[in-house]
Amino acid sequence: MPDYPLHQLIADIDRALAPEDFDAAARSALAAFDDLNAGMIAERKVALACGAGCAVCCSLRVDVLAHEVFLIADHIRREFTAEETDGLQQRLTSHAEAVLPLTPREHATRNVTCPLLQDARCSIYEVRPHACRRHHSQALAACQYTYDHPEDLETPAAHDRELFRTLTAAMRENIAAYAGLGFDTTIYELGTALQEALDDPAARQHWRNRHEAFIRASVTPTE
Repeated sequence: MPDYPLHQLIADIDRALAPEDFDAAARSALAAFDDLNAGMIAERKVALACGAGCAVCCSLRVDVLAHEVFLIADHIRREFTAEETDGLQQRLTSHAEAVLPLTPREHATRNVTCPLLQDARCSIYEVRPHACRRHHSQALAACQYTYDHPEDLETPAAHDRELFRTLTAAMRENIAAYAGLGFDTTIYELGTALQEALDDPAARQHWRNRHEAFIRASVTPTE
């Protein structure tokens, strides 16, 4: 990835000692990912339908890795007011009640609004995960169709294929960096994993000890 090569990410993760060290590595990787994304959009002259205040895609299932969840949790603890945190906790509880009884496929075929959405805007936009940064659309009508027909998982999204392919490869490199160092790279669902990260401070230590980070969160199979 531009300006933050894979070997640098691996080195930064490997020598991280404190939560802020892991968060700094995660932020650097996200910044490089954004640079790659913006560079390709400019180079290929990709016309995006996405814009501030459009939240049609924020009812999709969001897959994340544990280190992304911990970065978001730390951001919330640092930036949210007590009132904002209480409101989020209530939304996370409702979200978990809706999602945990479902299989990942069932979840993907229903519109379950992201608990981090507030007034049609992402409340943690600065630290949103790779999956959200990769997602884009060239046609609002396609997004609306997906929202209106969540059970239709076959209709292709209105992505720029080369951009999506390149960003997916960068995401896989990020996963490989953590996997190579023995960290948990289970694919978790964002809302249920975040609730656990906020409720259970031991989750991060489990992850640092190379164990699974979350035991209650919804998991997306990789096969």
